[in-house]
Amino acid sequence: MNPCRMAVRLIFPLLLNLLANVKLLSTCFSLVLLAGVSGFLTTPLHGQVVVNVPTLPRVGVSISGSLGGGATEIVSADLKRTGMISPVGSGSGDYLATGEASDSGVTGRLTKGGATVFEQTFTGAGRLAAHQFSDAITQAVTGLPGFASSKIAFVAGSTRTQELYMADIDGFNVRQITHDGVICGSPSLNHDGTKLACTSYKDGYPDVYLIDLTTGNRTRIAFFPGINTGPSFSPDGSRIALTLSKDGNPEIYTMSTDGGSLTRITRTRGAETSPSWSPSGDRLVYSSDDRGGPQLFISSASGTTDGADWDHLVTGNSYCTKPDWSPDGKLIAFTARVGGQFQIGVFDVARRTAQLVPTSGGEDPAWTRDSRHLVYANNGHLYLLDTASHQSLPIQLAVGGCGEPTVSR
Repeated sequence: MNPCRMAVRLIFPLLLNLLANVKLLSTCFSLVLLAGVSGFLTTPLHGQVVVNVPTLPRVGVSISGSLGGGATEIVSADLKRTGMISPVGSGSGDYLATGEASDSGVTGRLTKGGATVFEQTFTGAGRLAAHQFSDAITQAVTGLPGFASSKIAFVAGSTRTQELYMADIDGFNVRQITHDGVICGSPSLNHDGTKLACTSYKDGYPDVYLIDLTTGNRTRIAFFPGINTGPSFSPDGSRIALTLSKDGNPEIYTMSTDGGSLTRITRTRGAETSPSWSPSGDRLVYSSDDRGGPQLFISSASGTTDGADWDHLVTGNSYCTKPDWSPDGKLIAFTARVGGQFQIGVFDVARRTAQLVPTSGGEDPAWTRDSRHLVYANNGHLYLLDTASHQSLPIQLAVGGCGEPTVSR
């Protein structure tokens, strides 16, 4: 709600009783104007309106050394990107982040009021060490894990040819993973970002491949007759959930990442797609059209169900796909179609309520490790969405036609 309108609504009953008091009336309208400027208003006590302006913790960033200037810029940008920290110049702030950066990494220190919060050496290659320092600062200041060191994988290309790409979550270090000249989709990164599962038509059919990002080795692990698509890594990385149509309808199965130990999860007359694991690894959320339009359901990840014991997630939307379970287990993001446009939705598992997050459209949401931010696609571009502030930031990538993002955690 517009802050000014909110302020008027709160003080309107008070104005009705105080019309004779011109001085107080003027004061109330002044507070309305102040509320409109500040943007935040709290409920009054004893008829008084109190305006609060929440401030973000300020972190002064100053890194020295041969690569200190670049590291300072990277860390400052990372902290600002969280939407929870305000980076400021050196020597000022509630916290001070200092250190030295060189080819061997970053030795970083965080202090508060002269006391050391932590001191640590980060040895990631290239920009990674600075991102790791940023994540440690974010964790110490906010209590939430940082995501600056996360990797994203995505598809890019045209309707006829799509290849897999990887990049840092800030858009740097883009590299092409596949060069097959065919359609490749449904990428899924394991949690540490060392393996990537995807669906590819490399051999003429929709099969699931596993790519070792360290060695570049690629293995075809699901190539049953029919559709093999939508792989999703379990939290421990030992299994994937996926959609197979080898027995008729597209159903959810799980299998080990080496291609064995196949377990059927669903058995319905509809089509089940886009599985995502709970953080505990014992449940799956997915989309099914067994009862009409595609809706979200949760069931056990241990064996076959005919739908009788499904947990139907009532979102208030008639078309819901591509769910992604947050790392803390509290939220499930999904794609909703509203009025012919795709939108990002978030379902609260405990409260069993859903809301659409205000954006200019979007699909294929993927959580970062803090369970607050999402990476999503819209019109060939990727964005970082803060689900608390509803702010979307474009991820600048040196490639176009991007979609289907997945994020390492």
